[in-house]
Amino acid sequence: MAHNDYYPFDGEHGTLAHAFAPGTGIGGDAHFDEDETWTSRSKGYNLFLVAAHEFGHALGLSHSNDPSALMYPTYHFTEPSEFHLPDDEIRGIQSLYGAKEVPVATQPPSTRSSCKPITFDAVTTLRGEMLFFTNK
Repeated sequence: MAHNDYYPFDGEHGTLAHAFAPGTGIGGDAHFDEDETWTSRSKGYNLFLVAAHEFGHALGLSHSNDPSALMYPTYHFTEPSEFHLPDDEIRGIQSLYGAKEVPVATQPPSTRSSCKPITFDAVTTLRGEMLFFTNK
C-alpha cells in the first residue's frame, strides 16, 4: 500500500496525481507522484495546475469532456498568471455546493437636505436671554 491507498504511481510521465472525492478516511485526499518533475513554469508539470485539478476531485468534481476545462482528464499547460477558473468548473462546484448568494442591494440612507441657512440682522442678550432679530 503506497502513500496510504491502493493506487501506486507508475513513475515519471504516467499518472501525475490522484485525489479522492469527499468522504471519510482518505476522502478529499490528493496524492502527487514524487517521480514527476514539478515546476512553477511550463517545463515539467506545473504543480499549481495539477493541484487545482486534483483539488477539484477532492471537492467532488469528475472529469469534464470540455478540452478547455480544468477537469479535462489530460494535462494541458496554461500560464498560471493568466489562469481563470473555467465556467465548467464554476457550474460544477455550484451544482454541488450552491451558488454564492448575492446580497440584495440596499439603498444608502438618504442624506437630509441641508437646512436653509438662517441669517440674523442682530443678536443681543437681555436679562440673561439671548435674542435674535431678523427682517424687523
